[in-house]
Amino acid sequence: MKKQIALLLIVSMSSLLSAQDNLLSQAMALFDSGKYSASQSILDQFSSSNRTAEIMYLNARCSKELFLSDAISLYHDLNSAFPYHRFRDEVHKDLALIYYREKRYTNAISSFLEVKLLSNEELFKLAYSYFLIDSLGEAQLYFSKIMNTDSKFASTSQYYYAFIAYKRGLYKSSLDNFKELSDDEKFGAIVPYYISQIYFFQQEYQNLIAFAKPLSDNVIASRKSEINRLLAEAYYRTNDFTNAIEHFEVFINEERETSSLVYFLLGHSYFESKNYEDAISNLERVSNAPDSVMQYSSYYLGASYLKQEHYNYALQAFKKSSSYEYNRRLQEDAYYSYAKLSYQLDLPFDNTLKVLTTYLANFDSPKHVQKIKTLIVQTLQATSQYSEAYVVLKDIPSPSYDQKKALQQLAFFLGVKEFNQQNFKEAITYFTHTNEYPINDTYSYLSNFWLADCYFHLGDYRRSIDGYNGLSVVVEGHLAGYEHLKKYNLAYSYFKAQDYVNSVKCFRSYEKNVSDSMKLNDTYLRIADGYFMNSNFSLSAKYYDKALLCSLFDTDYALYQKSVSLGLIGKNASKLNCLERIIDEFSSSSYYDNSLYDLAKYYKNTANYDLANKYYDDVISSSSDGNLIADAYLSKGMIYFNSGKTELAIDEFLFVVNNYQQTKYFKEALSALQSAYASIAKIEEYFSVIESLPEISITKAEQDSLTYNTAFMKFSELDYEVASNSFDKYLQRFESGIFRIDAIYYNAISSLKIGDTATAILNYQKIVESNSSSHKENSLIFLARRSYNADDYEKSNIYYTKLLDFVSSNSIKREIVIRLMTGNEHTDKIVALKYAAQVVEFEKIDNWLLSKAYIIIARDEFDSGNYAKSKSTFEIVSNLSFHDEGAEAKYYLAYLTYLDEDFLLAEQLIFALAEHYSNDHFIAKAFILLADIYVAQDNFFQAKATLESIIANHDDEELLNVARKKWELIIESEKETLAIGVEEESFIEISEDDFEYEVKQIDDDYIVPIPDMLIKEGDSVEIINKNILENEFE
Repeated sequence: MKKQIALLLIVSMSSLLSAQDNLLSQAMALFDSGKYSASQSILDQFSSSNRTAEIMYLNARCSKELFLSDAISLYHDLNSAFPYHRFRDEVHKDLALIYYREKRYTNAISSFLEVKLLSNEELFKLAYSYFLIDSLGEAQLYFSKIMNTDSKFASTSQYYYAFIAYKRGLYKSSLDNFKELSDDEKFGAIVPYYISQIYFFQQEYQNLIAFAKPLSDNVIASRKSEINRLLAEAYYRTNDFTNAIEHFEVFINEERETSSLVYFLLGHSYFESKNYEDAISNLERVSNAPDSVMQYSSYYLGASYLKQEHYNYALQAFKKSSSYEYNRRLQEDAYYSYAKLSYQLDLPFDNTLKVLTTYLANFDSPKHVQKIKTLIVQTLQATSQYSEAYVVLKDIPSPSYDQKKALQQLAFFLGVKEFNQQNFKEAITYFTHTNEYPINDTYSYLSNFWLADCYFHLGDYRRSIDGYNGLSVVVEGHLAGYEHLKKYNLAYSYFKAQDYVNSVKCFRSYEKNVSDSMKLNDTYLRIADGYFMNSNFSLSAKYYDKALLCSLFDTDYALYQKSVSLGLIGKNASKLNCLERIIDEFSSSSYYDNSLYDLAKYYKNTANYDLANKYYDDVISSSSDGNLIADAYLSKGMIYFNSGKTELAIDEFLFVVNNYQQTKYFKEALSALQSAYASIAKIEEYFSVIESLPEISITKAEQDSLTYNTAFMKFSELDYEVASNSFDKYLQRFESGIFRIDAIYYNAISSLKIGDTATAILNYQKIVESNSSSHKENSLIFLARRSYNADDYEKSNIYYTKLLDFVSSNSIKREIVIRLMTGNEHTDKIVALKYAAQVVEFEKIDNWLLSKAYIIIARDEFDSGNYAKSKSTFEIVSNLSFHDEGAEAKYYLAYLTYLDEDFLLAEQLIFALAEHYSNDHFIAKAFILLADIYVAQDNFFQAKATLESIIANHDDEELLNVARKKWELIIESEKETLAIGVEEESFIEISEDDFEYEVKQIDDDYIVPIPDMLIKEGDSVEIINKNILENEFE
């Protein structure tokens, strides 16, 4: 029974094995016919216990061929179940191909390396896998095993072998293999471009030109810019700049963006071809370049500007180049050119002295040092940066002869500058220092001349006289005119010192040769005044008459003084003619009221009482002078009294007593009133009047007079200390005293004389605030001048305005108008304009004052939008002044010209301003405007350089902020348009058909890079063309 059962099991198992063999045979047949899905369905019928290594391998192969995701895991299951199965080599090969297909190149490589023998296709894929993970050495090794075979992968392998050699810098090997592919159907079209680049890297520029030039005629569109760039640089390196320019231009036209380096190379090529205009056009486009490109481009830009004689632009370019340190020798040569141009142009914000001394501190080229030292001496002698040069030189302990000579000149120039700005004390300091180095006779003479004039303006007339008398006599030469002017100034100094004898003597000497009609008019007046003060009234009348024949200014003054002179020598008829002429022709004259008064007084003295009263009435209605009015009323009263019209006389006397108690005629009116009442036996009425005046009792009045007269006597004796104390006592005792105003006035003068300025000011202020007109004019003059000289224009404007109601002379009226103009210049433009209009109508006026008036008028016209009219007025100022007003006018002329878009003329005006004026504020504004002009001309290089100079050297924070903002706007603009200069990389596409089989994945997206030939290790310019480092700096 057991035997039977065993036999049945054997039979059964045989049948099962036979069936399994049959299924496996079916599966294998289906697999061999490519029916992988059907095959796998049969293989899946095998139970896990019945699966053999062969079944598992076939199953995994089916998944691999069907691109199923479980293929890799099935291969791993096989390896796990049967570690030593006979399909291991096939499994590694299959896994490698799966990994390769999935672009898992590292895994693919590991699997390929496990295969004992690889086919050419598998070797290619192994090599390509290495290539794609950038293991170029291994890739090149495996490509080399295929490229010399008869395989269809041979040419492709050789291409990659050559390319890897190219990438690794093995140019000879790369070149040899690329040349072998020149006729290859697939690669023949691409390898010429690599060959061209290899010639470039090998610096075989002639070979490159010979090889690539024919290509450039029929180059494919995508390679046109590349070939032209290679050719351009090859020609550039062989100094064939004409052909270099041709190909650079083609390259730039083909590219959407161009690097700064290309613009530099093209600009330098144009420079070497002596086409400086195009050189400038391209070099100006270089911005934010790496390494030394900016240094070289700025240098050649400066050299090109020099060739075109654009010296201001050249200066900025050399300055820019010298700020880089990549090439020390180039930096020194750039700075040397910058220093020389700084000296030649003497522009603001490029302190020439500082530039020159900086060169000596930083560079030591023997061929330049002596030249720079010579320029430093010349700069110190001729620089417009006087203050800076002066500060540098005056601190030298033992100056050399040349330095002393420069110091004398600089101190003189600074003295003249301060004199012109009416800073006389500062001018004295500089002129005195000038005399410490009496090397140049002209400067010595002129410094002493102007020193004397400074003392004159400060009221120190004795020093002024000594100064003029101390000058040597000059008969001929360029100083002869000063000898003549010395007589005029010396005469004025004697006149102001009240030495009228010597004053007349000097004016008479000056009169003989004077050619200036204005000065002749003035000379006649001062001679007349001198004779008048010395009581020689016949001669004073004669010279007043000569002044009247000129009639250029102060005609009313000459008429009045002539009338006084004629009256004093008894020529009353002529006197009356003068006075009547004043009344008829000069109704607004300061001498009008006095003329009326003198006529009234004359007719009173000649008993022509009707005419006398008429003119006294005219005085009363015209004048605002309290003393003059009181005298007129008193004189009318005396006429009535002497004519027997006592009641009318009493009315006039009472009017003075009641209304003009603070005048000197008050006591006379009381005395006359006493006589009038006594004459009609009404003395009690006089007593009533006295009783109505509680402060004017007879006894107290006498005390008042005695106390005042005691103080005034000390004042007259020049004992100012005692006089001041006496006036104080008088004012304390008689608060409403008869002589209160006089006491306050003379107390003010006494206080000034003893140095108590504060008390003097308080006393002058009391007079101004009083209701009396006595001494008000002189008090207002003092307060106004003191406030004005202290730059307290708010107060000086108030005092000068009040002074208009009391002014009694033309000279003071001129002063009022001038100082109300200048005092209101920056606080009340309308008031300043009003007085400026009056100033320009003055008969006798100097250019500085006229320019000040016109600049105020021009500002108003400009602010009102009347640009055409303001331009004409600014031109007047520009022609009149070389000081601050002229600088301001020149700036606005440049600005208005800029608005008219005449940029060339505006630029010329700005440089004229910088050359001829020394006002830092308007020069800075002008150079900011110059930057705007450059921007409008798209010359951003010069615009930035100009703004950078202002930012580095100016100290006005407001203008600095303006300059910084404009500079930042330019920088932002450049960033937006900056050419990055990144070359597009060229594609080489290898299609599926090129490889057949299954290598279609290897190169669909691969990029063959075109390297940027201009960006390599080290300095760009040095690598590009070492020739420009030699002998091209000057």
